[in-house]
Amino acid sequence: MILEHYDKPWDFELLDTGNGFRLEKWGEVILARPDPQIIWQKSLPEAEWGKAWAIFKPGSSGEKGRWGIKHKLPEPWTVQFQNVRFLLKLSPFKHTGLFAEQAAQWKFMIERLKDSKIEKLKILNLFAYTGGATMVLAKHGCQVTHVDASKPAITWANENHKLNNLPPNSVRWILDDAVKFVKREIKRGAKYDGIIMDPPAFGHSPSGKVWKFNEDLPSLLADCVRLLANDARFLIVNGYATNSSALALNNLLEDAMRGKPGKMEFGELCLQQKNSRTISTGIFARWHN
Repeated sequence: MILEHYDKPWDFELLDTGNGFRLEKWGEVILARPDPQIIWQKSLPEAEWGKAWAIFKPGSSGEKGRWGIKHKLPEPWTVQFQNVRFLLKLSPFKHTGLFAEQAAQWKFMIERLKDSKIEKLKILNLFAYTGGATMVLAKHGCQVTHVDASKPAITWANENHKLNNLPPNSVRWILDDAVKFVKREIKRGAKYDGIIMDPPAFGHSPSGKVWKFNEDLPSLLADCVRLLANDARFLIVNGYATNSSALALNNLLEDAMRGKPGKMEFGELCLQQKNSRTISTGIFARWHN
């Protein structure tokens, strides 16, 4: 089992954690955001936490949380990972539009793309959100099929695409239910050199169909394996806010990949704060050839 984190400097820092919150730095902007798994004490003094530009205050008794903004944020607010830029915003659900721990998966994918004999590798990004992985892959010359059921998320991803001055044909945008799209791709005989997915614990398709991680992922994963080219590079499954485990995810992926040569890995996606304390943010399982 791997505790996976990106260990090189970029425009994100986890400054501290404690008492149910993370203190993060995104570019020049410092945020305090809740994280219920953080049950230990803060390491930095309150004066450092007081430097946060904005604090997300969780709601109570069924009420939504909200941002308390103390300092005007830059417009546009962007951060950079290697040669890729991302547009950030404060969402109503405490997020910024980017999951910093995914930098470890971006690095992993970039390494799998090296020495490619294919000019443009075809990659499928399911539940693709605002396009973090899509931008990194497109920047490295891949042809990405970006699938998400949320129109606002795809609009945001398009903004990231323009921000990076990427060729118009580098990404195929699909506003659709991931399960239905994958089944159609199988019928069309489509093949991909890599697949990455970030399925939610719970969600709805554009038609209103309910998605449940533990119930719906096994069949989707089995279908995705059918889309892998014979010399495919990787298949990655990330999991957030789910009652599953990295070991369970690995067992599921092992079943789906049975008979296909390659290496399996699984573990926790992590962030490392400045004092070297490591926190887990999600789980993953991945196969690579």
